[in-house]
Amino acid sequence: MKETLELGTMFGAPTEQEVQLGELLNEAASLDKIRIVNTGTEATMHAIRLALHYTKRKKVLKIKGGYHGTHPFNFDSEFVESVEFNSSKKIKEKLSGGEFACLILEPVMGNMGVINPEDGYLEDVREITERTGTLLIVDEVITGFRTGFFPYYSTERIDPDLATFAKIIGGGLPMGAYGGREEIMKEVRPSGTFPQAGTYSGNPVSVAAGLETMRILSSKDYSKLRRLTDIAVKHLAESGLTVNSQTGMLSMFFSDKRVSRASDALKSKKDLYLPLFREALERGIYLAPSYDETIFISFVHSEKEVGETFQSLSEEAERLWKASSR
Repeated sequence: MKETLELGTMFGAPTEQEVQLGELLNEAASLDKIRIVNTGTEATMHAIRLALHYTKRKKVLKIKGGYHGTHPFNFDSEFVESVEFNSSKKIKEKLSGGEFACLILEPVMGNMGVINPEDGYLEDVREITERTGTLLIVDEVITGFRTGFFPYYSTERIDPDLATFAKIIGGGLPMGAYGGREEIMKEVRPSGTFPQAGTYSGNPVSVAAGLETMRILSSKDYSKLRRLTDIAVKHLAESGLTVNSQTGMLSMFFSDKRVSRASDALKSKKDLYLPLFREALERGIYLAPSYDETIFISFVHSEKEVGETFQSLSEEAERLWKASSR
């Protein structure tokens, strides 16, 4: 980053490293073309705008509890509707009329806590969207290159029409990207008529950070991250509460019932999270301050740190749960 900074922070034109990052992302995510932007919000917003432009349809379908940035397409309205996660039947009903330009979803929900797709769900969604002419946008802003050096959708063997990325691909600097099939992406100017630009998109410093991060991650052993996650899950589960996880990410719900959709998460005792957060902070553990956020584990954490941390969290969560039950 420091070396890049000396050469300039913004040129208003593509740079060599931007092309290299694009090629790396395209290959790792099996995409034809990609467009670099500044944030996950921009990535999802432009992907949805492109779907509306490409299909000439006017409505957007999303998942209840799914978060795709702070823009109008993330919130229910006259043009945006929501259905529950893990319900392909509801998606089939909504898309049967041919009104929706796209369905956008997180392959693993991360903003209602971690909620995993049930077996066959994502495959069903892909089949329904293809049959109804609805573009499938998979939002990998959280999951992309976190559970492995790939987007999560590749583990399910589905090919989205468009996909979005951010966070990890920026290496700690502002970075997002959306990409997909050639016939859709070529609609973006200058090759097509779809307008999308950003003054700081693909700026050299962010690109340098993202490119180096992706190169480092390409040689990382993600099985270590899985082991650390399993240790955390083992300790949290001792509380008797519901725990959902994917590699590098996990959530504990103040519930003893299965959590497979947003409505399940909302039935948990959410008011117990703030006392847990405060007690954890007193113990030197910094959790996300909101109950619907996901806990993340990094390669730099050790098994000892993870074991001690999540045993402590588990004990306090169990105490709060039992006290509330009385």
